[in-house]
Amino acid sequence: MSIINSSDVYRIICQTLNTVSAKVMRHSQIVGYTLFKMLQYENAYPLEDIIDYTMVGILHDIGLYKTEITGRMADYELNNVWDHSVYGYLFLRHLSPLGEKADVVLYHHLDYNKHNQIQSDHIRVCEHLAYADKLDTYNRLHKTGMPVPRIYFEEQRGIAFSPRSQKLFEQADEKYRINAHIKDGSYLKELDGLLGLRKFTEEEIRGFLQLLIYTIDFRSEFTVLHTFATTQFATALGKYMRLSPTEMDELYYGALLHDIGKIMIPVSILESPNRLSDPEMEVMRTHVLHTENILKPVVNDNVLKIAIRHHEKLDGSGYPAGISGDRLTKSQRIVTVADILSALYQKRSYKDGFALTTIAKIIHDDAVNGKLCPQVVTFAIKHMNDIMIDFEKKREELLGLYTQIKEQFDIIYDKFKDFES
Repeated sequence: MSIINSSDVYRIICQTLNTVSAKVMRHSQIVGYTLFKMLQYENAYPLEDIIDYTMVGILHDIGLYKTEITGRMADYELNNVWDHSVYGYLFLRHLSPLGEKADVVLYHHLDYNKHNQIQSDHIRVCEHLAYADKLDTYNRLHKTGMPVPRIYFEEQRGIAFSPRSQKLFEQADEKYRINAHIKDGSYLKELDGLLGLRKFTEEEIRGFLQLLIYTIDFRSEFTVLHTFATTQFATALGKYMRLSPTEMDELYYGALLHDIGKIMIPVSILESPNRLSDPEMEVMRTHVLHTENILKPVVNDNVLKIAIRHHEKLDGSGYPAGISGDRLTKSQRIVTVADILSALYQKRSYKDGFALTTIAKIIHDDAVNGKLCPQVVTFAIKHMNDIMIDFEKKREELLGLYTQIKEQFDIIYDKFKDFES
């Protein structure tokens, strides 16, 4: 049985993104649910595809999480549309198991009367998503005291949105009471049950979580590489130390998710050109508590503790809880060393990466001084050359993808601006 199952994936995504903005996450879930009921009524796709499209609907605004989310929901949905649409498409296309359906997100803010200028195998679903998105956006404006321009849905039929999608929603709402379930909150339970039916493979589960982590970390190139490096170093050490398959799975997920709480840390601190000041360091240290708040409801205790104890030290001098000695398991100690290796090895704006001999001396001294596990450090030093060679190969692949996404964003964004002319 997988350490993280299909339902857990959905819950981790929702828990993480809800931590950043409950309003954006609620909007995303409502849009995903509305799309699901429309597709269910239409009855044109197998259940597996409907579930995948529903997940796409829930993730349709994931491009917003590239930067800190501030301001009103309507500002993103009515004004700043191309930026997050293009990034959302690229994240789903290159980082998720839903890549072939990603253009549903790319075009969900493009007016219906311009759809004849594009090609997509999923254009009908895109039309449905666009209508669901507009419907919740205007309903949300009404709840904040702004009048809902009913005339908009009359005048813009066939222009901004598809008449077919509007009719489909009305039929689905009459049969399934979509608005009623959204109003009483029961739609969330229905969504949870639906997404639990989709049995993702282990590779797909890892893909979704990597999507989440890399999307969040995209705000900071260093953070992307740090998470990737820590995961690579930890799993390499785990193999050398012959952890069991279950321990290896827990180690992988604990390392991958260990800095997920950094989604709550300002980019100005994550990408600071200088060493952090004491007040900035205090803010940075809160990422562990944010990680705990995100993961505690949705992962097992072993994965949780691996993730949140990566700054603890054997002598109790670490943070946030000052845990020491035998209370720190082998897997937790491995991630602690992996995290330090990543921090020392990588270049930052205020420092170059350290030479391997220097890194070996630093972690050796910390082991001698009772801070790091001597056994883990011994394996790290013994195999450091091989670990770093393997990492460098995979690092280039990740950096290539990182650069590719940036370059493709500029190209696609320029094309979308042409639609405004």
